[in-house]
Amino acid sequence: KFEHLKAMRTEEFSGESIPFTAAPEPTGVPGLDAADPWCSAWAAYSGTVQALGVAASFGDLQSSELAALELASTPRLVELAAEIDAAWPGELAGEHEVVVERRLGPYLRRAQRGVDALRAGGVTDAEAATLRATWQAALTSRDPAAPVIDLPAIAQPLRAKLDAAARAYDAAVTPFAQDPSLVVDVVDTPATDAYLVAHCPDLASSGVGDAL
Repeated sequence: KFEHLKAMRTEEFSGESIPFTAAPEPTGVPGLDAADPWCSAWAAYSGTVQALGVAASFGDLQSSELAALELASTPRLVELAAEIDAAWPGELAGEHEVVVERRLGPYLRRAQRGVDALRAGGVTDAEAATLRATWQAALTSRDPAAPVIDLPAIAQPLRAKLDAAARAYDAAVTPFAQDPSLVVDVVDTPATDAYLVAHCPDLASSGVGDAL
């Protein structure tokens, strides 16, 4: 369930009633601050993909709202795919092409189309950099119990461009959750999965390593 859960119980101890409140889950996508740049890039990449998937499935968003959320992520997602590629471990050379082309590739190509939509809507290089920083900040503070990732406030001129680009993108592109090209879990990359589990342990709580 993607909602804030409150748990309260009363325990008996030495004849006294002691209220107990469950501690909140930690916020932020696990692994963003990993020392290994490959791990931190994977954390941000997988956190982005998961955030969009959860919002699409459970966020009760209008299609244009989901498109705006997706477009806000695309400048950072394109950058993350490049970071993963650039930091690729030598031990995984045998799976490099299949992961980059068949696992990351569909998301990268869709994200690049999103960046193109932003540029067609008048978003400048400086504003794209703002969106990259805004999305990374959203990942850092993401509430795991919330179905829709919370974006920091975006200045109104950029917000207007984002919303306009999202309406055009929504009309032209298959919705995120319905895009058949994004079904990549059938691509077998056991060495990469095992390496992620062994070298990027913070990602395990997000399911990364079990399936990319």
